[in-house]
Amino acid sequence: MAIQGDQAMARSYQYCGPIELSHMPDPLPSRSQICQRADAEAWIAAQRLGSAKHQQLTATFIIDQALQLWLADQRSEHVVCARGAAVLAAGEISFELEANRLSRCELTNQSTGYCPEPASWAVVQQVLDSIGLSHDGAWATSYEFRCCPACTMLNLIKEGWFFCAVCEHELPRQWNC
Repeated sequence: MAIQGDQAMARSYQYCGPIELSHMPDPLPSRSQICQRADAEAWIAAQRLGSAKHQQLTATFIIDQALQLWLADQRSEHVVCARGAAVLAAGEISFELEANRLSRCELTNQSTGYCPEPASWAVVQQVLDSIGLSHDGAWATSYEFRCCPACTMLNLIKEGWFFCAVCEHELPRQWNC
């Protein structure tokens, strides 16, 4: 898949989370590459859902450097799903199901391992559109992350409060993870 328009300037995110989570387990947990809608539907079907009429299934996702969407169990670490590599986007994807059929998906950029910026949505949207997965055109919830220059603690910015939760040092307004 060729990167188009603004995606040509897409930022690549290196893993910046706890080092102990970056070690690749042996054997590696499964992950699934989603190249088309049918792949997503097959992954959902393999999750052994109940029979409720309306359901939601949440997974860990990453988009790799080749613009490929990968899914893993929600309890999986993004860095393991990415096999330790840099990503163009990472977060959680929730599939909305009606009668066990995929109707649409919602996504967040919630990944404290990669701390992707909200602007990574452009790449996500391009990939979802190419696969044929219906979405709302924006993150369901987006997060801002900053690393404290004083104590190096990773911070999740809430309500525009740019101060470290540990040492109260002022945090940069620009992404610095």
